[in-house]
Amino acid sequence: MDWTEILQNLFVVVIIPLLGLITKYMVQFFAVKNEELKEKTDNEIFKKYFDMLNKTVTNCVIATNQTYVDALKDKNAFTEEAQKEALQKTYSAIMAILSEDAKDYLSNATGDLQSYIMNLIEAQVKENKTPAK
Repeated sequence: MDWTEILQNLFVVVIIPLLGLITKYMVQFFAVKNEELKEKTDNEIFKKYFDMLNKTVTNCVIATNQTYVDALKDKNAFTEEAQKEALQKTYSAIMAILSEDAKDYLSNATGDLQSYIMNLIEAQVKENKTPAK
């Protein structure tokens, strides 16, 4: 046997199967890295949209209080009907601000975006409640 045959046999017996194993592990490695990247991206998107929603709710509740609720409280006219209208005005303002992408993502994440936002509004109102004038 000469060196050429020995190298060919070594290549066929050792190198080719080794390449198969290396390829298998590289595919697994890339699959794991891809999942890690996907999870990180999903977490960043989740955080982005929920932070945006919470800030929007807070700002809209404050705006509704300043432009609508406080004026009615000054006149002792903040009735149950006015409270419902304030809730609806706040909800409408939030929905007008949110992008369609945000609405789609948040709807998928919460299941019922309208109920979720209404609960956030009520929680924000209770958190920032000031004594009646």
